[in-house]
Amino acid sequence: MTLNDILQAAQGGQGVNNLATQFGLTPEQTQAAIQAMIPAFSTGLQKTAQDSSGLGGILSQLTSGMHQGAYTDPSQTGAAAAGAGGGVLGQIFGSPQITAQISQQASQISGVSPQIIQQMMPIVASMVMGGLMHTMSSQGLGGILGQLAGAVNSPGGLGSVVPPAGGQPQSGGGLGGLMGGLLGGLFGGGAGSSSANPQSAALQAGLNTLNSMFQGGVQVSQTHQQGLSDIFNSLTGQNRK
Repeated sequence: MTLNDILQAAQGGQGVNNLATQFGLTPEQTQAAIQAMIPAFSTGLQKTAQDSSGLGGILSQLTSGMHQGAYTDPSQTGAAAAGAGGGVLGQIFGSPQITAQISQQASQISGVSPQIIQQMMPIVASMVMGGLMHTMSSQGLGGILGQLAGAVNSPGGLGSVVPPAGGQPQSGGGLGGLMGGLLGGLFGGGAGSSSANPQSAALQAGLNTLNSMFQGGVQVSQTHQQGLSDIFNSLTGQNRK
């Protein structure tokens, strides 16, 4: 499953059509807008999950229960979903200015006005979170996310068991390396010890599954990719709120 798969399956497969009705667009326009948003969500999730604080924020969003309605029930894609999704945008994009830039970029690619895209983005973000949790739970992996989300709320949070961003990197880098440090801290031993501990191995497998679902699953033009890269590069050195 990719982010595109998840969104196409939302609300019993009617999520795109329901958003079209909500925003006064044709299904084709809505599909184009979503396809232009997905690479930004994919990049944002992958970048955010590369440090313990960002990963903790994603886990908290996934297990909060705030996003299930947006994914399953078209009647819950109004103000409540927009509010919940606004928190997701802040988590993965860092600031309203970045979100506005992404809206402009997605508008250029899709032909849908940036104002409509900016209104739609928090609802789509909430649908993404609800869909990720729904998919993980349907595979019997919801409990794994719950365990890790619980660590977020423990003293020191995930940072207490994961080396800081400036510390010694784990082999593999990115989310995979971060998970090695996290699992080693939770269950003792180093990053390579997860296979010797069944619980640790199960958590690793669950997080690998989650990471694979952060893939967009859509074709991205070179122009769109470059535009998004420029936007995300502007995040370098900024502190996420």
